[in-house]
Amino acid sequence: MASIVRRIASVVKSPVRALARRAAKSYVVGTDLSEAMELAERLAVRGLRATLGYWDAVGSDPADVFAAYHKAIIALGAARRDSYLSIKYPSLGYSAEMLESLVRESKRLKVRLHFDSLSPESVDRTWKAIDSLPQDADIGCTLPARWRRSIDDAEWAARRGLAVRVVKGQWPDPTDPRFDPQRGFAAIVERLAGRAKMIALATHDLRTARAAFERLAELGTPATLELLYGLPLVRQIHLAHEFGVPTRIYLPYGEAYLPYCLSQLKRNPRMAWWLVRDAITARLGRAAAL
Repeated sequence: MASIVRRIASVVKSPVRALARRAAKSYVVGTDLSEAMELAERLAVRGLRATLGYWDAVGSDPADVFAAYHKAIIALGAARRDSYLSIKYPSLGYSAEMLESLVRESKRLKVRLHFDSLSPESVDRTWKAIDSLPQDADIGCTLPARWRRSIDDAEWAARRGLAVRVVKGQWPDPTDPRFDPQRGFAAIVERLAGRAKMIALATHDLRTARAAFERLAELGTPATLELLYGLPLVRQIHLAHEFGVPTRIYLPYGEAYLPYCLSQLKRNPRMAWWLVRDAITARLGRAAAL
């Protein structure tokens, strides 16, 4: 009986994996850096800035990820655009040596390195790594609004002089899974307002973005709107224009895979429909904005 159950599970899981991969492709520019750089140039012509994010496959060799990051830094430095690179410290195998090498190169070429938000267990090691870096390095970090701890982390980021990207976040707070991300978003912005070097509001929710921009404008805090490639952009870009702030588009490239989809699909089968809907919406949104 157990073997039969496993076979049924594998048959069901196969189309789910295919669906997750197909949906993920809507959010990935392509597999190669050149595709991301080409789109970044097209965005620049339209007055839009870019963030590049290399998405490595699950189980990738940290040395290969390091090589991809290094290549991206060189390309961004040569382009001389106001673009930066988002990295994932766990994907480097938490290698301090690799990270220090990337920071040296990014300083030399004047390219900002930004640490993406990942799972809760990766945060403390990532923050410790950032604290070990030179104070004059151009560094940013991401704070998820779904975590209570991000409010205190915002204090640390402001003192450290980091550029901060505020996001809703993928993972719930392990200590308070029902913590309201809208409340968290507003609390993080409030803690950073008037203090942070730069705040990127990474949200497609117009109401959330408007409230945050209004508060940041009151205290004269530099801000940008940062939007994920693949989602609708037009109304959001209009909002940024209304407040006179720049818009960035986060351009993922590399492996088109959403590793967190499978576990969430087990708990919520309706996500299968959401993935299909998002794939359709993403194509329509890109066509309208780009």
